[in-house]
Amino acid sequence: MRRTSPGRGPRGNRALIVLVILLLTFLVFLPTALVLIGAISENPRDPLATFTLEALANSYGSPQIWRVLAETMGMSLACGVLATALGAALAWILARTDVPMRRLFELVVIAPLFLSPFIGALAFLELGAPRTGLLNQLARDLGLPAWASINVMTFEWLIVILALHYVPYGYLLVSGSLQNMDASLEEASHMNGRGTLQTALRISLPAVRHAMLSSVMFVTVSATGMFSVPALLGAKMSFRPLAVTVYRATNGYPSDYALAAALGTMLVLLSVVGLWLYQRGLRQSSKFVTVTGKSQNRKRIHLGGSRYAVILLLVVYALVTTILPYAALSLRAFSTSSSLDEIRFTTEVFMGVLSTPELKGALVNTVVVSVATALAAVAVGTLTSYVTERVRHRGSGLLNSVAMAPLAVPGIVFATGVFALYLGTPLYGTLAVMVVAYVASYLPHATRVTGNGFAQIDKSLEEASRMCGASRARMVSTVLLPLMRPSIAAAVIMVFLFTVREINTAILLYTPDTMLLSILSFNYAQQASLPAAAVVGLIETVLMIAWIVIMRAVLRPGNLHNRV
Repeated sequence: MRRTSPGRGPRGNRALIVLVILLLTFLVFLPTALVLIGAISENPRDPLATFTLEALANSYGSPQIWRVLAETMGMSLACGVLATALGAALAWILARTDVPMRRLFELVVIAPLFLSPFIGALAFLELGAPRTGLLNQLARDLGLPAWASINVMTFEWLIVILALHYVPYGYLLVSGSLQNMDASLEEASHMNGRGTLQTALRISLPAVRHAMLSSVMFVTVSATGMFSVPALLGAKMSFRPLAVTVYRATNGYPSDYALAAALGTMLVLLSVVGLWLYQRGLRQSSKFVTVTGKSQNRKRIHLGGSRYAVILLLVVYALVTTILPYAALSLRAFSTSSSLDEIRFTTEVFMGVLSTPELKGALVNTVVVSVATALAAVAVGTLTSYVTERVRHRGSGLLNSVAMAPLAVPGIVFATGVFALYLGTPLYGTLAVMVVAYVASYLPHATRVTGNGFAQIDKSLEEASRMCGASRARMVSTVLLPLMRPSIAAAVIMVFLFTVREINTAILLYTPDTMLLSILSFNYAQQASLPAAAVVGLIETVLMIAWIVIMRAVLRPGNLHNRV
């Protein structure tokens, strides 16, 4: 009888499973558990020493906290609805009509994904600050009435700016469902005399309503844990979302980590409910199957003369979400004044920031942390996906749930768990701790993308390799990894981009020696050094573009925007 090698038999499977369990325990489970334990602990340096319910009682029994919670939910839900509505409308235009330059406009729609939410908010502050905003100055110079001016430092504009950042998520979630929908449904509606608008409202959008619900829930959960944008735009507002309240509890004097953890449990509960609804929406969508075995070729709706209005709408979207923000940042970084009448273009500000030791250190740290996070998160995500998708065992579903758990824990809350876990250890205050926190935060994204890659590969290819006598390692290196290259490239690029722009997690973990570009731009903005913050934001963008170019040249993944 042929002897089975350890790498191919049950013993090798057990070793892989144990490795994944250990990784997920230290990356995800322990920090998340310490968030909950910290809510009932008196000493963050020794969370298991003494317990008290005082922090929980102060949080859950405070009318002020419940008001903050209600306002946070109102902000997040409104953001989710608005982002999904805009994303669905754009998805319908690009998927159903004969609008010209479709490929270009698809890139335009997802462009905000590559702009940091905080830097985007900083750009809108440059454009729409009540007195110094460039658009408001232009309105006054043109003699426009007062109502033509805008004030981005209001609750309503905070929702709009957040929603514009999340529109690409709504577009990507709804677009796939629209493209897979059976064309005969809409054709039947047209044959029965329904017009384009009626068909869209009564057939197309209702058929993808579960994708829209999933988008609303996903964006709502993400916006609930957003710290950086409300902290910047809400500086002159009485509104303080829950994430900002957590930050103030940990960075105030004296620090109150128990209160921060207790408030964090509220954010976790909100996120868990939102993600449950999100997953339930995905499961319920199977009851409304619209993908059939018939040809999905469809005749696109002829826009006729209205195509110019549609093109204008897409151009306005590009102006608002990409062109104007980058123009404002560039103007601020390469001029000596915020007044349109006194602007003088110069590289003095840019070169001044570029020559500072803080910028050089932050740039090096950002590159190190982002590259390490991207590679480590994708490695762990790929291993987790392989175990859950290819190695059959009863705990696959549980491992997958643990890997996805960070989606339910906002970054600033998860950072409190990482802080408690590594406080007092040699790793505390090092770049390694930040990499650990980032890897755990973006592990769900890496796992989801690589898992989709495994799902697209026929298992018969692996079986054929093993029947030819190849070991598991050889089969993975010669069969799976080459076929997984597009998915791995997409995950590496995506995690790197998210890490470069991330503030919510790093804000509680950084030290002067572990400064990152995102934190440096936040600190500059807090110190009212907006030109310096704009310079750092532009450097972040250049860094992200450089990484995309390098990864596309090295890995040659193809059209990644269709995969991410």
